[in-house]
Amino acid sequence: MESGFAPVERAITRGPIPGAAAAIADRAGERMACFGRTEHNGAAVTPDTWFDLASLTKVLCTTALVLDAIAAGHLDPLSPVRTLLPEVAWLQSTPNLGDATLLQLATHTSGLPAWQPLYTLGLDRQTLLARVLHTPLEQPPGRIVYSDLGFILLGSMLERVFQQPLEAQARALFARVGLEEHIAFAPPSGAPVAPTELCPWRGRLLRGEVHDENAAALGGVSGHAGLFATLRGVCGYARALLGGRLHSPAVLEYASREHARAEAPEDVRRGFGWSLMSSGWSGGDLISRRSLGHTGFTGTGIWIDLERERYTVLLTNRVNPSRHTESGIESLRRAFNHAAHGAL
Repeated sequence: MESGFAPVERAITRGPIPGAAAAIADRAGERMACFGRTEHNGAAVTPDTWFDLASLTKVLCTTALVLDAIAAGHLDPLSPVRTLLPEVAWLQSTPNLGDATLLQLATHTSGLPAWQPLYTLGLDRQTLLARVLHTPLEQPPGRIVYSDLGFILLGSMLERVFQQPLEAQARALFARVGLEEHIAFAPPSGAPVAPTELCPWRGRLLRGEVHDENAAALGGVSGHAGLFATLRGVCGYARALLGGRLHSPAVLEYASREHARAEAPEDVRRGFGWSLMSSGWSGGDLISRRSLGHTGFTGTGIWIDLERERYTVLLTNRVNPSRHTESGIESLRRAFNHAAHGAL
């Protein structure tokens, strides 16, 4: 096995992660490798196995669509939320969510809390979205607090602006770069799928059904989670981004610019939607400073070195059969990226 994939092979052999699909690419080409099985006694993982991407939805779908809207003049990143959604935070004292800008939502600096158990409310999609619009801020906008709620709101804003479901907008985006058969809000019927968790709330093993509870309560389609993809699909997305087929150079430069930084001693840096290289980053320490990436709770990750035109992808279902088993995914991501970039 090529040395760059050795940490993944060791991790899957050791357990408890059942399977993984990984890729390492640079100007010379792309290498893929798959390990383990989709579940205990399941089928072998292949480049065509579908994985729940979880929060990769934020960058592969929502961020890309918002950037397209900015580039077309439909959205202004510095506009307050209330200019597009005038009903936001109605009758709340200021500052409130209406004061936050699109840029602050995309950089997780809006002041919104990280998460809320929306799925426990038993409400329909539209009522849940209205609930998010009236979420009180935990703090004034400015400090980085990674928030699913901000991206739920961005997805809702896209639907309001274009009067089209987010799923349809995503389908058109992926079709534009020839990936509609490899990335979608639901795997095709009969496709091989890596199951995620035996969900206590839903009382069943989730196979091709979104793992994120709030995304499930929103009908499986949300700005923060819900996408599924194969390794071929995520790699194709990285190639499209590096090749200028997703965004113009100006838009890509804007997305990868440091828009927010955590206060010392933390070294968290945020681009537009994307996480940027920093010390202790999931993309490792051998990647160039001009790099962006993102991870997903289910055990997924994509990292793109814009300076060296390299990318790595790691897809796992580390939450199978339970999120409450220590999987070592954080150290695996760094080990894989160190080995990948050390071998390139």
